[in-house]
Amino acid sequence: MVVGAGLLMAGAVGVPASAAAVGSVAGVFTDHAGAPVADAWVVAWSAADGAYLAGSSTDSAGRYDLAGVPEGGVRLSFQAGTLVQWAPGVLGQEAGRVFPVTGGSTITVDERQRPVGLVEGVVTGADGAPAAWVRVDVRDLAGDSHAYGFTDDAGRYRVGVWVGDHHVGFGPETARQWAPRAVTEDGAGKVAVAAGASVRVDERLLPTGTIRGRLSVAGGGPLPSAEILLYAGDRRIYAGSSDEHGDYSVPVLPGDYVVAFRADPDGVEQFVPGAVDRGKGRVHTVAAGQTVVADDSVLGPASVSGRLVAADGRAQAGFEVFVMSTDDQYSYGATTAADGTWRVDDVHPSDYRVSFTNPAGSRTQWAYGKSTAGGAGVFAVGGGARVTVDDTWLTGATLIVKATDEATGAPVGDFCVEVAAGGGFDKGCSIGGTAIVTDLSPGVATVDVLPGEPTYLLRDEDTPVTLTSGQAATVTVPLGAGGKVTLSSADSGSGAAVEETCFVLMAPGGGGLPDGVGDCTTADGRVTGAAVAPGTYQAFAIAPGDYGHQWVGADGGTGDQQAAARIVVETGRTVVAPAARLDRAGAVTGVVTGAHGSPVADADVSLTAWGFGAGPVHSATTDERGRYRIGKLGPYAWPLSFTTAGHPRQWSGNTGDRFQADRVPVTAGAEAAYDMALTGGPALTGRVTVTPGKPATDWRLTAVNAVTGDPMAEFDSYDQGPDGTYTMPVSGGQPVRIRWSVAGQTGWYAHPIDLPGAGTTRVDVTVG
Repeated sequence: MVVGAGLLMAGAVGVPASAAAVGSVAGVFTDHAGAPVADAWVVAWSAADGAYLAGSSTDSAGRYDLAGVPEGGVRLSFQAGTLVQWAPGVLGQEAGRVFPVTGGSTITVDERQRPVGLVEGVVTGADGAPAAWVRVDVRDLAGDSHAYGFTDDAGRYRVGVWVGDHHVGFGPETARQWAPRAVTEDGAGKVAVAAGASVRVDERLLPTGTIRGRLSVAGGGPLPSAEILLYAGDRRIYAGSSDEHGDYSVPVLPGDYVVAFRADPDGVEQFVPGAVDRGKGRVHTVAAGQTVVADDSVLGPASVSGRLVAADGRAQAGFEVFVMSTDDQYSYGATTAADGTWRVDDVHPSDYRVSFTNPAGSRTQWAYGKSTAGGAGVFAVGGGARVTVDDTWLTGATLIVKATDEATGAPVGDFCVEVAAGGGFDKGCSIGGTAIVTDLSPGVATVDVLPGEPTYLLRDEDTPVTLTSGQAATVTVPLGAGGKVTLSSADSGSGAAVEETCFVLMAPGGGGLPDGVGDCTTADGRVTGAAVAPGTYQAFAIAPGDYGHQWVGADGGTGDQQAAARIVVETGRTVVAPAARLDRAGAVTGVVTGAHGSPVADADVSLTAWGFGAGPVHSATTDERGRYRIGKLGPYAWPLSFTTAGHPRQWSGNTGDRFQADRVPVTAGAEAAYDMALTGGPALTGRVTVTPGKPATDWRLTAVNAVTGDPMAEFDSYDQGPDGTYTMPVSGGQPVRIRWSVAGQTGWYAHPIDLPGAGTTRVDVTVG
């Protein structure tokens, strides 16, 4: 968009960012015919954050010289009159070329102005007399940019514009008309302007009316400098500000308007008179020559209060209360006192819902007595109102949990439970072999059982149970048995124990590292974790301080999971894993470019193919030049994954298989270099059929490498095409399996798929 001269030249008052090294940019600005453009304003802007760096006017020969430009990438704008372009000859700042500035040197950037023409004419008032100082706006239909000017005392105007088709508007924003005499731009005539040509557009102004009023604060005094806004249908129009007396006056074309104002720039809109919702604002009909008065006062603060009791009348203390507007604009909180009372003050007038959450955070209900927000009452809170919302806390459900040893059937006495019910969460521990959790939300809940540390019993997750208000449900959960692993860490040179090294156990072929850490070593450099299922594992060490992460090898660290030591866990036994011998960390730096050859910003570079739902771990993000630096790597050879929009996830060496990826050698205390040119790839596509009874708009597909277990692509149902179609790019040359999930249920497509190096592979998937 072409910005007016005032806006761009305002940047000249900014203070350039300091830099250790500066250079210069110089050149010549000529018009399309090659003649110099004098008195144009040239500005260098930071390519990194768009900040003003330096500015200068061109001389009579069109020359400019920008000195003291900080080293780095810059974009250049050239402004003649109200026409602004960006080198080389483009209209958008983001489309402008980035020019590298080097300390102590000067780069030359000559710029040629895009072809221009003129729109000129005479503007007269509704009475036929010349209309002086009327704003003229010319909008470029191709570039959605605009140029502007003003009429002189004789009503004449002349505006330089880009070549092309335009609409020409006259008057202030609140009463702007479009040639020929249209009240909206939809009715404007198209004005074609050729290079070097002048097109005459005369206009006679339509008769107008006026909306005026006086704004006051809640106590009755004037409200100065309030922002005034008008709504004409769905169109929002900025109308200026109130003066020091709170008065405002706005010329408008005949029509219907809703008037709004903001008491402060960061405040919310109030609609005249005294409404917080636009739909409740008065519609003011203005005829030609008519003045309509729209006065208003800032709505005063309101309060909402109440009392929460149990079904037997007992006060409910310590409950969190939230008063939330129905449009999510305002939120207020309180806690019930010993007598169950609560109160929030200074509430902005609006419509609200009120919720209560018990002290455990396990259950929420909405006034009056509703378990979901959808059924909650809506309370209208006007300016200065005192609204009372009393409610009765409904009797919750109770869950009784017992646990047994799966192998022997014997009861387990030491365990804790975690319960997820109705969006809330609660927990408890066993007493005498039974855990009881009360005041839960009704409906389907899930239970996790966590056995005590001394045992080899395994944690059990997501046991479903149906809860009913006022009733107790009992569930008995059998617990399987596993084994434990003792892990340790030491400095590779001195052999001294290293505290706070955390370990993650992964099964070979189990995929990327999880979003979190496992058990961590104590002062003696050792830790024995909770029981895990029998099987084979490999350990990843998350190193503290200036040590580097590693996969734990049989005798030292490695960056390659394939080379990590195998730890065999057996039921009822504790196995001692090889020690993590920690080395000082190094780093990898480089530049990531896309298949289009340009640097890629915001790409994730990681040592793991993190799960899409978990978020990046052990990773770095590229800057606007595609540069990255990933540290905390032990001095070994590492494969790196690269994840960014528009490309399939891929490993160093442009492969989808971590075990076949290029390994980047890392040196302790140094930075290795590795640039990555991303490639496109084939795609998986097909149709998803959801089994009856499952939500057709809440499913997800994940393409997982069948060898490494790494998640390599994902597709969510909200992006689905007609009839549930999906398409996701996946790096070619790898075998993948498709995992699906819907409504908390997970499964797999029946067969692995061998992806070719290019092209599209169709796989229809049934989920549920």
